[in-house]
Formats: sequence, C-alpha cells, structure tokens
Amino acid sequence: MIRYTIVRLLWLIPVIIAVSFIVFALMELAPGTLIDAILSEEMTPEVREELIREHNLDRSMFYRYWRYMINLVQGDLGVSEQTGLSVWNEFITRLPNTLILAFTSIIIGTAISIPLGIIAAKRARTLLDNAVTLFSLVGMSMPVFWLGLLLLLAFSFHLRWLPSGAFDHGIRSLILPAVCSSMILVANTTRQTRSNMLEVLKADYLRTARAKGVPEQVVIRRHALGNAWIPIVTAIGTNLGSQLGGSVVVESVFAWPGIGRLAAEAVRARDVTTVTGVVIMTTILFVLILLSVDLLYANIDPRIKAQYVSNSKKKRAKRAAEKERQVPTEVFAMRQGVSHNAPSDENEAREQPNAASLRGEHVTADVQIANEKATEVSVESESVRVVATNRTPTKSFATRDRIECGTEGISYLQATSQDCDDGESAVIKHKKRSQLGDIMHSLKRNKGAMAGFVILSIMVLLFFISLFISWESVTAMNAHNRFALPSWRHPFGTDNFGRDMFLRTIYGTRYTLAIGFGVVAFGSIFGITLGSFAGFYGGKVDDIIMRVADTVASLPGLLLGMVIVTVLGQSLQNLIIAVGVQAAPIYLRMTRASVLTVRNQEYVEAARAIGCSNIRILFTQVLPNGWAAIIVTLTASLGISIITAASLSFLGFGVPVPQPEWGALISTASEFARHAPHLMLFPGIFIMLTVLAFNLLGDGIRDALDPKMKGR
Repeated sequence: MIRYTIVRLLWLIPVIIAVSFIVFALMELAPGTLIDAILSEEMTPEVREELIREHNLDRSMFYRYWRYMINLVQGDLGVSEQTGLSVWNEFITRLPNTLILAFTSIIIGTAISIPLGIIAAKRARTLLDNAVTLFSLVGMSMPVFWLGLLLLLAFSFHLRWLPSGAFDHGIRSLILPAVCSSMILVANTTRQTRSNMLEVLKADYLRTARAKGVPEQVVIRRHALGNAWIPIVTAIGTNLGSQLGGSVVVESVFAWPGIGRLAAEAVRARDVTTVTGVVIMTTILFVLILLSVDLLYANIDPRIKAQYVSNSKKKRAKRAAEKERQVPTEVFAMRQGVSHNAPSDENEAREQPNAASLRGEHVTADVQIANEKATEVSVESESVRVVATNRTPTKSFATRDRIECGTEGISYLQATSQDCDDGESAVIKHKKRSQLGDIMHSLKRNKGAMAGFVILSIMVLLFFISLFISWESVTAMNAHNRFALPSWRHPFGTDNFGRDMFLRTIYGTRYTLAIGFGVVAFGSIFGITLGSFAGFYGGKVDDIIMRVADTVASLPGLLLGMVIVTVLGQSLQNLIIAVGVQAAPIYLRMTRASVLTVRNQEYVEAARAIGCSNIRILFTQVLPNGWAAIIVTLTASLGISIITAASLSFLGFGVPVPQPEWGALISTASEFARHAPHLMLFPGIFIMLTVLAFNLLGDGIRDALDPKMKGR
C-alpha cells in the first residue's frame, strides 16, 4: 500500500504542470491585462513602460509561466496582482472556512442520507420508498444557489432565526450554508445507498444470518451495510472533492469567506497569479481526497487491500501456497484411507476379490429390484401407455410419435397442447418486438419515465412558443408597473423595470434547452470519439488520451468554466463550450469502458478476418453494441449540464444581461428577494422541473436497458 501511495503522489507532478499551464494560458489569452485598470490618460509613457516591465508584460507568455513555475517549486505561489498580498497567505487564511463548510455538510448529508437509503431499501416499492426516491430526485434537480436563496428568505429574512451570511455569528452562521451544501450529497448518497442495499439484501448470507438468530439491526448494520460501503464512500468522497472547487456558488450566496469566493473574485479581476495558485492548490486537494478514498477501500474490503501488496510479497505468498499444496502422496493416501501399496500377504489378496464379488452381487440384486419395480409400474399403467422420443410437448408431438392412450390421456394431451400453443404464441408475440420496441414498452410501464416525458414535452412546447415571442415584448419596460405581484394580467408578476416575468421566463426556455442539448452534442463529439479510440486501440493511444482526460477532470468544474467564459466572452455558444469541456471526460470514460467490453467479441474478429478496416469495425461493429451505457450517461448528464450552466449565469459568467436566461433571472432577482420573492421563484421552479424531467427519463432509460429490471 505504501508503494501504491507513493506512485499516486508522484502522479501529482505531471498533473500540477498540466493544470497550471492550462489555467495560466487561458488567463493570459483573456482580453485585457491587469494594468488596464491602473492605466490612465494622465500617466506619462515612461510610467506605463515601467508598469509593463514590472509585470513582465513585455515578455512572452512562456517566460512568465517559467518564472511562475520556478517560484512554485520554491513554495511561492506569487503575489496577488490585485491586492498585493501573498497568494499562499490568502489561500491558507480562507482554506479552513471552506474545509469547515465541506466537512459539516458531509456530516449532515451522511447522517440523513444513509438511514433514508436503508429505510427505502427495506421497504422497497412501497409508498415510503416512492417518497424517498422522489425526495432524492427533487434534491438532485434543485439548483444549489436557488435553494440557498430560499433558505435565506425563509429563515433569515422572514423568521429571523439565523444570520444571512458571512462568519460573524459563529456556528449560527454555518447552519444555512452547510444545509444548502449538503442537499446534493443527501440526494446522491440516498439513491446510492438504496440501490446498493437492494442488491445486498437479496444475498444468501443475510438469510443465513437471520436463520442463526442474529438480530435484524445487526444484520442490516454489520452484514448488509458493511458490504455496500464502497459505492457509498465513493459518492461521499467525490462530493467532498467537488465541494472544494464547486463551493464558489454556496460561498457567493451566503457571502462565506472561502477559497471558492476568492477564486471568483480573482477571475473577475483578471488576477492571473491568484487564479492559477488557487486552482493548483484546489486540484492538489481534490487528488489527495480521491487518493484517501481509494486507500479507505482497503480498510473496508480486505480483497482490495490484497491488490495493494507489492509484487515481491505476492510472489512469496504464491511460493508458500505451492509448497503447502505439494503434499506427499502417502500422506494424501492416508488422509483418504486408501493404501497405494501392494497386498502384504495372500489373505489380503484373497479378500480383495471377495469384496469385489460381494459388490457385484449387490449390484445385481439392485438391478433385479429395479426391473421388478419397472414391471409393476408398466402393469399399473396399462390404460395409458405413451411411447415418445421427444420430451418437450409441441404441436407436432402427436404426428411424430405413436401415442396410445385412454380417455384421460387424450384430455391431458389436449390440455398440454393448448398450453403449448399459448406459450408459442407468447414467444412469437415477444419476438415481434424489436429492441427499440422493447425499450419503448418498458418506458411506457415506468410511471416516473412517463412523468418525465410529459414534463419534457411541455418544456419543448414552451420552447416552440418562445420562438413566436418578440424580443421587444420581452425587454419592454414599464416604470409605472414595477414589482407587480402575480395576477391574471402578469401571471409571474413584473421585475424592477416593469418587464413581464411570464414572457421572460417562457422566453428563457430556448436558452435552457439549447444549453442542455448543445452541451451533450459538444461533449459527445469529443468524448465519444476519443473514448472509442482509447478503448479500441489501447496501448500508448489509450495512455495519452486518458492522461489528458484525467487532467481536465481534475480541474475544478465551475472555476474552469469561469476561466473559459472569461477568455471567450459571455455568450450562449461560449457557455455551451465551457460546460461541454467539463462533460467531455465523463463521456470519454464511459465510451472507453463500453468499447473495452465488446472489442474482443467474435463478431469483431470476424469483421477483421474479412478485411474490414479498424475505423469501419469501430464505428459499425464495436460502438453500436456499446450504446446502452453511453445513452444512459448522456441522458443523466443533461440535467447536470443545465444546473452547471445556470450556476455560471448566476455568478455572472453565463448568458449576458438582458437576455432572460433562468440563472441570470435568479441572479438579478436575488437583489430584491426580500421584497419581491416571486421574481426568483418561478425561474427556479422551471429549472427544477426541467432537470427533474431529464432525471426521470434517464432513470427510465437505464431501467429499460438493464436486463435485471425486465423481469420486475
């Protein structure tokens, strides 16, 4: 295990180099420089040249990156170009606040999700199970920033139980951010716990434990939950790592002084040094958390711990096992009670034939008894004699074999023939349904999938309606009708400029659906293509592609999105690219895994034998037979992409104002949440319903493609 840990830590070096170069290059490509805010028309050319030389802006980007890496090796993250303070000091000062928030949310989420998942699994397919499942789906579909605003509105502005933000009131300031941050963990871990407990509760060793009289609580806690821990720990560890980079949303809503908020402020100020330092340190923490999760597996499952043993120890254990198996033949014969030596005297030689003759007499007697019983059976069954060569009753049974039977035999044969006809008709009816028809049949029987389909159909209808709404009607202002409450004339009320929120929300449907499907299209083009090549060719191609994917995946998602939008500019297309880059590694990994499972099948070898090229085999034989898992991943990621894009718009890095994207609408409405809460209520509901529809439909497609679910 020590060797494995050292190897994983050494892999941090190329990851840090790649991550730092990507972030540094992106920030350098962003329009403008840091000194643009300092420069003025009153400055003399000499002063401007001095500022440019001071920040090395007269040198190339590679020179500045080289200087930065030299300082980084010496433990210096540089000085903030915005505040003049040490980046390391700023990071260390804010890191404890982020860790406190992250671990508190993990504690709250684990304490709620694991018991809920166990209860739902024990009462599967009941009303309680359906309620828990719906709760987890809603929690996954609810944007974190919208939930945070609702918590502030309820518990801080109206009830006045808790402070609205910052860290000025001790532990009371921590409650709302921690509860908001734990919502995603509760939803994901509840589903993961329920799914794994359903698999474990059917195991034979649990029935054995109950048969021995073990109390039910011990059976669930020690035996069932103990064997379902690994996926649950994975979900918790991944969520903890994501919170370090994705805490920027929660910290921005509650004004929490953490590293996420520090990174957002640095990106807005074009502070390259601070952004690069924060991203590097966050990436290191993320990789260390994943390493800790992998090492924790060994303490949960001894079989995984055996994989970390060094090769020398494995060889020594193998040689010891071979020596134990090399037992002398005489000892083995003594254990079995059989002597391999020749008879020592004539008496033993005479006893052996006698024993054989006795066994032969017993066998003869047994055969005679069996013949007598068979004769009795044949005498008793003279009324019904069936002579057949085929054991399976079919329609041609009577014509192929000679059957002599009485009245009872004929009636029995007719009944059997009728049952077989029904069975054959059922088989024929089932065979008429294609694979696509089988999937559609399963979706129709799934109530959740049908509910998601209905919601998504309504959203698509609203999308087409939005195409007939003019831009002038969406942006028309009415100063005399500001902050109007919902009414028949304005169903969603009006905003601070008197604009109709109903029209603006409906108009925003085109942005949300375009983002969802655009991200899937962009991410799948790169992810599926590269994943197919990595899984099919393997070797160096696989290593290079997967190392690049690991580097991109290790970057904090929202921070990377903010940097990309800052470089490319705020627009719908650039927002799709920013979110699609984050989704591509997910598609790549799933495609690679699917291709690996089918690339060595017989039909692939047959296609290669008849002279088909590798590209043709890959895209006509291998990839089509691995579509099931890829389709499930694509549908499941649609909702995540919509929430990520809405979060970037909420932070000011998405679709530019005044375009009414739902995340931007909530961001604008948050300033007036206390006096006009309806402004942020309806856009948040639309986001939640759209993501919920994709999650429900994705679950239905997953169940339809899962062979284990077809019999349920």
